[in-house]
Amino acid sequence: MQDYKLYKKQLIQLEQQLAGAHHRQLVLVTGNDNWCYELTNSLVQNTNTLTLSKHCALKNAQWPAHIHQILGQEFTHAIYDGFSGLYPDKLAAIAGTVRAGGVLFVLLPELGNLNNWQDPALKSVQSHGHSNQYSLFNQRFSSIIKSLPALHYSEEFGCINNNYNYVLHSNIDFEPQKNCVAQIVKVAHGRANRPLLINADRGRGKSAALGLAAAKLADKNVIICATQFRATHSSFKHLAAQLNVNYDPLQKQLANMQYIAPDALLNELPECDVLLVDEAAAIPVPMLLSMLAHYPRIVFASTLVGYEGNGRGYTIRFSQYIKNHYKASKVITLDEPLRFAKHDPLEQHIRSLLALDAQYQETNSNKSQIPKHSEVTQQQLVTDEALLCQVVALLALAHYQSSVNDLRQLLDAPSQRIFISKIDKQLVGVCLIAIEGGLSEELTEQVISGERRPQGHLMAQTLAQLSFNSDFLTHLSARVVRIAIDPSSHNCGLGKALLSYSESQVKEQCTWFGASFGATAQLLKFWQSLGFNAVKLGYQRDKSTAEHATLVVKSLNAPQQSLQSLIKQFQYELFYGLLSHFKSLEWQLVSTLLRSFNDEVIASDTLRLFTQQLSSNRFTISPTLWRLISQSPAAMTKLASNQQQLLIQTVLQHHTDEQLIKNLNLNGKKQLEQQFRNTTNILAKQLSS
Repeated sequence: MQDYKLYKKQLIQLEQQLAGAHHRQLVLVTGNDNWCYELTNSLVQNTNTLTLSKHCALKNAQWPAHIHQILGQEFTHAIYDGFSGLYPDKLAAIAGTVRAGGVLFVLLPELGNLNNWQDPALKSVQSHGHSNQYSLFNQRFSSIIKSLPALHYSEEFGCINNNYNYVLHSNIDFEPQKNCVAQIVKVAHGRANRPLLINADRGRGKSAALGLAAAKLADKNVIICATQFRATHSSFKHLAAQLNVNYDPLQKQLANMQYIAPDALLNELPECDVLLVDEAAAIPVPMLLSMLAHYPRIVFASTLVGYEGNGRGYTIRFSQYIKNHYKASKVITLDEPLRFAKHDPLEQHIRSLLALDAQYQETNSNKSQIPKHSEVTQQQLVTDEALLCQVVALLALAHYQSSVNDLRQLLDAPSQRIFISKIDKQLVGVCLIAIEGGLSEELTEQVISGERRPQGHLMAQTLAQLSFNSDFLTHLSARVVRIAIDPSSHNCGLGKALLSYSESQVKEQCTWFGASFGATAQLLKFWQSLGFNAVKLGYQRDKSTAEHATLVVKSLNAPQQSLQSLIKQFQYELFYGLLSHFKSLEWQLVSTLLRSFNDEVIASDTLRLFTQQLSSNRFTISPTLWRLISQSPAAMTKLASNQQQLLIQTVLQHHTDEQLIKNLNLNGKKQLEQQFRNTTNILAKQLSS
């Protein structure tokens, strides 16, 4: 074994400086993997260490499938084995577990070799049929990390000191946290239905504040909820410290506070005086809404850097819902770090490496100006940091399921094309498009039969399996992965213009153009206005958005017949589904879906029967109505909105009388029958004309 005394001495000096400054730091270890493992094992003897690695050469190595399995914990040392793959979400998450005075070790090949290194993580962003060995993400990562003021141990170059300096003593400001605790206590003692939202970056003491508040609410029954029990350890630990009792990390109840998982909470609905929801951004929005509806005194706390993967769904949708429906709600943002002092080097390094600090600046440009559209390459993005950060920030701002991994996907996905819009050199729109298909006939047969699901061909596979048509897999298609428009430029036609430009650029290469998204009536109308047609609606609602995913497609260079057969097939599936798994689908969305279906010729016998049944009760006429609407959906979509809602929920979805009376705000069954009779008479006139 080599003599690593010099390395150890430098590390001890570093940790002494960090302890005085209440800071954390990154130590980079580069070289051959075995050398890196041996050095790290000799440097890190502390048992309070978290090691993320797939290799047993590192002590106590683990490689959790989900990052929430490590969040909410604290360690003196953390080791990230880059040889197991450079996954941005895992790197960001492990950095968040390092306590003040601690060190994160990052193990990598020598930085000069990083671009062409066979990174195991590269496979995660590559579509089937692509095997790019060069990583632009790693090129950028290497360029930034070598310039960071941090300690670097290199097998080739020895100890490299990159001019890191520390203030020997720093103070931590606890006032924001004290105010936060006071606001939580106020929720417990104050009026009902005044929810509190606590937003914070990692290390700002929000979880600790929940425990400190519980200690001040000794006479209250407190439930704390989070997706992972270990994420609540900080809250329990601070409660125990205030009560001057020991805390067992396996104990799910301490004094007046009890942990319950989100699904168990909603299944059992136990009573409590105040509900504390930690890491709320990691919980599906529909579940948060259910909690909000049942518990009148509730606090939602969440980390918004986005390690959990769906923090944007929380901020964009849930926060807006709270503000719109609870005027007395309050939002607190904890900016001051508490687990470490201000200007923490490790936090700044991770933010720089993963573009977590990217902030989009909304434009003040004249909206009447014609935007300039263009295509940019991934190479252009990696050499233009300012443009890259604007693209990353705009995509995160506009989308509700952003993830730290998106940066790697943006730079390394080989089948991706990137189109942008600018006004006065200011970025105002981004459209990411994945090119799919081009598969062999042999693989195509296996996909259609369900034997294979090659990565990165989502739309092509779905269309082929719906139609049993191999053309969708052998030909190329373009799928819109994301489109983001400057919020101040919404409703100005910019999104349509950017999509039209993107279509013109992929038209010669691709046969079909499509997109998949959480379906709402408004969003679907947008895509329909550009000539796209829905061909599939997911049976289950998305956990984050509470919406059904829909696939919309248009033909670019293919006979219209292949697409028309898919639309007709979807029409039959939708009408069948409205009686079962789409029974609770919003009527506005149903109406919008019906607009894209073509009418059939209605048999004269059916019309005559309908006319004869007009004075019948709902149960007698409904089967005939169902047949008419399924054959001539256009006639119904011309009715007034309340009439459409009545027919959709009565005839197509079979809602109960009680549901209909409530949904339509009617006085009772008599008024319901009258409204139904009036509507069917109006529909009869539509059909006869």
